[in-house]
Amino acid sequence: MNGELKSKAAVAAAADPRSNVTAEQAEQILMDEAEKAGSPAYFFDPNAAPEEKAAAAHADVPQDFYQHRPSAAGLISDIGSGAPDAYDLPSPTKAKAVSPSRSPVPSTPVAGTNGHFSKDEEARWASRVGWAPRFGEGAMTEEEKNETLLDRATALETKLDDKLFGDWYHNAAVIVFACLASWVVALLGGGLAWVFIVMAFCGTYYRTSIRRVRRNFRDDIHREFAKARLETDTESLEWMNSFLVKFWPIYAPHICEIIIASVDQILSTTTPPLVDSLRMKFFTLGTKPPRFEFVKTYPKADDDIVLMDWKFSFTPGDKMDMTARQLKEKLNPKVILEIRLGMGVVSKGLDVIVEDFAFSGLMRVKIKLQQAFPHIDKVDICFLGKPDIDYVCKPLGGETLGFDINFIPGLEAFIVEMIHGTLQPIMYDPNVFPIEVAKIMAGNPVDQAIGIVAVTLYGAQGLKNPDALSSTPDPYAVLSLDNRDVLGKTKIIKQNANPRWNETLYVIATSLTSTLTLQVFDFNEFRKDKELGIASFAMDRFQADTDHENLQLEVMSNGKQRGVVQTDMRFFPVLEGLKLENGKQEPPPESNTGIARFTVEQAKDLDSSKSMVGNLNPYAILLLNGKEVHTSQKLKRTNRPIWSDGAKEFFITDRKSARLGLVIKDDRDMSADPVLGTYQVKLDDMMKFVDEEKEWFKLSGTKTGSVKLSLQWKPVSIPGIMGGSGGYSVPIGVMRLHLQGARDLRNVEAMGKSDPYVRVLLSGIEEAKTVYFPNNLNPDWDEVLYVPVHSPRERLVLEVMDYQNLTKDRSLGLTEISAADYVKQGEDGEYEVHNHQRSRFEPLRMHGGGPPKGTLNFTVAFYPTLNVVDPEDEEAERALTGSAKGSHSRNASRASARQGSKKSFEIDPVTAENEREDKVGKVDTKLADHVSDSEEKYEDGEPKAAPKLRLTSDELVKHDTGLLIIKLIEGDFSRSNLHLEVIMDDMVFPSHSFSKATSKHTEFGETGDAVVRELDMSRITLRLMEKEDKKGDEQSEHIFAKLTGDTLAVLQKSLYTPTEYVLKGSDGSINKVKISTKYLPINMTLDPSESMSNMGSLRVDVLEASNLPSADRNGYSDPYCKFELNGEGVYKTKIQKKTLHPVWNESFETSIKSRTAAKFSVRVMDWDFGDKADFLGAATIDLTMLEPQLAKDVSLTLDGKSGAIRLRLLFKSAYVTRSRQRSSTFSGTIGPATKVLSGPIKGVGKVGGGVAKGTSFLKHGFRGSKDIPNGTPKADSFTNGDSAPIPSIETPEAANGTAQRVVSGTGSTAAAAISPITPAGQSMHARTPSFGSKSAVGATPGKADAGQASFTIVSASGFPTTAKLQVQVKQVVPKGHKEVYKTRAVKSSAGQCQWENESFKVNCSPDCQFLIQVLDHKMFGSDDLGEALYFIDDAGSGSEKAVSCAGGTVTIKSSFSQQAEGAALSTSPRAVSRRSFLGKRDSSRQGTPS
Repeated sequence: MNGELKSKAAVAAAADPRSNVTAEQAEQILMDEAEKAGSPAYFFDPNAAPEEKAAAAHADVPQDFYQHRPSAAGLISDIGSGAPDAYDLPSPTKAKAVSPSRSPVPSTPVAGTNGHFSKDEEARWASRVGWAPRFGEGAMTEEEKNETLLDRATALETKLDDKLFGDWYHNAAVIVFACLASWVVALLGGGLAWVFIVMAFCGTYYRTSIRRVRRNFRDDIHREFAKARLETDTESLEWMNSFLVKFWPIYAPHICEIIIASVDQILSTTTPPLVDSLRMKFFTLGTKPPRFEFVKTYPKADDDIVLMDWKFSFTPGDKMDMTARQLKEKLNPKVILEIRLGMGVVSKGLDVIVEDFAFSGLMRVKIKLQQAFPHIDKVDICFLGKPDIDYVCKPLGGETLGFDINFIPGLEAFIVEMIHGTLQPIMYDPNVFPIEVAKIMAGNPVDQAIGIVAVTLYGAQGLKNPDALSSTPDPYAVLSLDNRDVLGKTKIIKQNANPRWNETLYVIATSLTSTLTLQVFDFNEFRKDKELGIASFAMDRFQADTDHENLQLEVMSNGKQRGVVQTDMRFFPVLEGLKLENGKQEPPPESNTGIARFTVEQAKDLDSSKSMVGNLNPYAILLLNGKEVHTSQKLKRTNRPIWSDGAKEFFITDRKSARLGLVIKDDRDMSADPVLGTYQVKLDDMMKFVDEEKEWFKLSGTKTGSVKLSLQWKPVSIPGIMGGSGGYSVPIGVMRLHLQGARDLRNVEAMGKSDPYVRVLLSGIEEAKTVYFPNNLNPDWDEVLYVPVHSPRERLVLEVMDYQNLTKDRSLGLTEISAADYVKQGEDGEYEVHNHQRSRFEPLRMHGGGPPKGTLNFTVAFYPTLNVVDPEDEEAERALTGSAKGSHSRNASRASARQGSKKSFEIDPVTAENEREDKVGKVDTKLADHVSDSEEKYEDGEPKAAPKLRLTSDELVKHDTGLLIIKLIEGDFSRSNLHLEVIMDDMVFPSHSFSKATSKHTEFGETGDAVVRELDMSRITLRLMEKEDKKGDEQSEHIFAKLTGDTLAVLQKSLYTPTEYVLKGSDGSINKVKISTKYLPINMTLDPSESMSNMGSLRVDVLEASNLPSADRNGYSDPYCKFELNGEGVYKTKIQKKTLHPVWNESFETSIKSRTAAKFSVRVMDWDFGDKADFLGAATIDLTMLEPQLAKDVSLTLDGKSGAIRLRLLFKSAYVTRSRQRSSTFSGTIGPATKVLSGPIKGVGKVGGGVAKGTSFLKHGFRGSKDIPNGTPKADSFTNGDSAPIPSIETPEAANGTAQRVVSGTGSTAAAAISPITPAGQSMHARTPSFGSKSAVGATPGKADAGQASFTIVSASGFPTTAKLQVQVKQVVPKGHKEVYKTRAVKSSAGQCQWENESFKVNCSPDCQFLIQVLDHKMFGSDDLGEALYFIDDAGSGSEKAVSCAGGTVTIKSSFSQQAEGAALSTSPRAVSRRSFLGKRDSSRQGTPS
């Protein structure tokens, strides 16, 4: 209380302006008082990120808060040793799976829709537990529904008033009446019948009276008990008793069924001598539930202890508080135990019946709390005093002639004392019965697994025996966790102090807080093995680095070193789905490697004909890839076994080839155990059965019998260590996502707008994303993304993100897509195409919850991959078939060889011990070869499988669209910490990124995929990325080496064949990667808008115009052309003076993202000095009429008064990388894909045999890393407008055979450099030549008059508030861009800024083009905020113009003044005069504007 008052006073003082107490001092007082009180208190920086606040709070969590009890478990791997299968199992099949039906399963029946069972099921439940699960007491009449516990009135009771019975004199009157009535009957000579009538009347009255007395008495007792509770602080539990009354009819049959199944199996395994079997034949707890009278708590117990006393009673015989309906349905507790005496056929079963048992007592419950989940460590239960026990036991005679042994004098007390004597050391105070809640809820290790630890034990050096007199040790190593249970064991090396084991042991890790211990032992044949020492490894070291290689762990014993163990430790985490903030868990990603838990739960209908007595002793053997991995317990005399230990965990490195097997045998003491049935299934198929809720499977090799199996799977990422696929799972198809745009997005920026992009998450892993649109809340991405999917269970998350340059990107909302809505499988086994592509407008919610804000517009389609024959799988199946056929003969030969060897010599103890460890269970070498032939032909046939396509390198061109699967085998690099990325076609971001190379030579074994849209025109880029440090802690990636080539040629060379490629680094170093590829065709027709023929570069030759209208007084015009693409200006020609038939002969190029969607037009304008340009006409240019790679002359009629314009158009197909909105279109063009070297390759035709070496891409047409300019943007920072670095192209030859050079935005200089576009004498009309062609000698033909442009930078708005804005003006020249002016940097406090005296002049022509670029100025470089093309105001008005730059606006004034003939122009203010060599000042040459 004092601490609370002190805290309140501190807060009040801090709020008082007259006080000297500051807010910081008040916060410190609050924290100090909270810590004194024992509650957690944290102080956060209010401006800190949520992650920083969470880390500060997490630092105060106790170290063992997240610990779990089962912290590790040993694993068996599916990596084969080359030995044949132990059993001749039938081939893996899907036909034996039993489809789940609506009918109840016999072991766990399910009630129908009305809550009741069929008559057969009710009879089966009644024969075992007394009644079937039900709600309440079944069907009731209206009178019974309205009946209360005390309303069980007789007819007499309903007629008499309460005042007429119930008191003592009423009862006395009845007695007097009975006596007098009997005397009168006798006096009148009545018979015995009249006496019975009098007795019935008096008995009825007495019963009615005594019931009322008991009811009143019970009410009085309850009132007295209520007073006693107040005095003893006990609490009533009537709410629990009321709940049990309704819950007991439902729950009791199920708990009885569980007890029967569990106890029956325990009794069958613990049968005493001379007893053939023990079985629990019947068990029920009765229809009346237990009752809790009161509970008393002890609040003064320790803080981690909850202590209570519970008074309970289980008295099914008490009928006073039961209704008539309950009495009618009443069933007393009963247990029937069948004891079968004798052996085999000569045996007889006797029923021992225990019924009507009851007990009551006072029980103390002690709950121990803990900080780790589930926060309850254990519950201790004990009885305070001996409970009251009552029962009826009939060991002989059964139901009819049974005799209760308690009637024997002294026997009942003796048995009760024996019960108390047995229970006293278990649960009578002070002894307690513990219930380990934490262990029970922890589950199996697979549930809690966070990863796999691979411990590779190479060997040991210098092992020393502590005993000086001992000989050279026979060492072996045992792996455990904290020196507890054994998780793995190596083989024994005979007499070697420097053993070489070369074994890898696998452990399921559920926590990284423990220590792995390696105990080294010396094997002894006749005595206990001697421990040489212990080496330890702290698992928390995996948090910093998951790979620890070449470890030299010291073997310590009694503080002395006894040798060194050489080992590698690797940790592979479990792949988890993304957990959203609303608590939803995304499914984990598909993986080919992981942890599997295979369980055989029970069997039914086993073939009893294989036993002489009709009852079997079954046990189960689990197999993995034909090898025994686990043997269950052996049960006695049951044809419906339930195994409690039928589960085994193992480590799977190749899921698609793993086989799960089961063999059920009958235990025979004197002969070989016969096989009762077998089953084998592929692990992939078993996972599908689990999804389909199929759990029962028919056994092979037997007439009857089914088995219940289950599988639990957790994917694990294991890159390359096993030489497999690194966890890659083959997709079943691809989802096509057309992300059209979004509207009304959240604005998370303080000033300015968000920079949105969309990323696609699959199981929490980013698979693809769009470019971002800066400063835009209504972006139109219009991008198509392809995402491979592996199962209909998967869910895709479309999340709109706000791009951040320095900090982590922020979410703007997300929506989910279920693959099951689009992925459907046909009857033929193939997945169907879903190509409706309906537009979806989905609201965006933060973390999947909360109110929506903004909508995302997109379409979804699914295209399946074709089922292609994999040569590697075929080879594995052939090897498996050959192994199965020859396993029987090999097993027999090995058995005979072992028998012969035993006769010739004795096996040494070490070898015998190693063989014993290798042998998990019995191997039945006499299993008949005709097992599969004797299988019963079930009605369920093998499910139809999709037909497979055999694909060769020559047939690749038949399938234009497909999925390219790339396996990175190994790499040799010039430096470490590089990683390989795969870029396809026009994609900005990589289709797949492989893991980082930790050394110069790294073996990866990783597999990735990429979608190929047009195989014959596709190109692939392999690039090595390296991280580089920038200022501060910022890191970015840059391209270290790159190689680009034709996808088809790469695929043809490396299809199923390891091939080596060479990448030349930026420093001239040589880097090599070895890859192999596969190709899965996709069943889809490519949309024309995505075809390469729909995108590329367009070359426009502006030739001439004719019959233009006159716009000037002199009867002529000064025409020029302006070309616009999708509303943006792309080019402006020179001005031709005083002509109606101008000849421009200019050319330019621009990138076309989509010909079908492009809006390309030309406007012909008349230039006027000092006035606005006049419109002469316009025309729309249809780009769909062009044939790629073929030039076409077009004449377009203008929509003005008159006139036509002649153009020559050449469209060159090429992939166009996504560009930023309103960015410059002169940033380079893209060329067609080039070729891969098609020379000879040193490869081997056989799959997996040989490596194609020395293959590289052609140097012609490709850029290595030296061709990458210094200004290349980083790989992951492309915005909407940044073009990825692409190779240059070769332009097609002209008709005369001369190559035409591509010129962007050229005027007469370009015209002079290339062959004449309009040869002399080939004019399309007769016209008056323009004045430009008649100009004086030395003047450039067609060139507009030179002059001076004046610029004034006025203001800027709409940019981020944190930016320091600077405007840079560049002039577009034939060689690129030349900077002419740069303003000073001004802080944008409110998103707007003004400039004063920011004016300059530039010598140029009136049709000159400028690039306006807005920068965020920084000390060490500037960030580009946007750019836009700008044409000067040649009208000379000097009015303000608003230029849009990526969401912001720059206001500029410009004007143009024509140069007087012979006059010298002054340049920008920074220009100065230059003194000539002879000392005379020369003002005719002006300085270049800076």
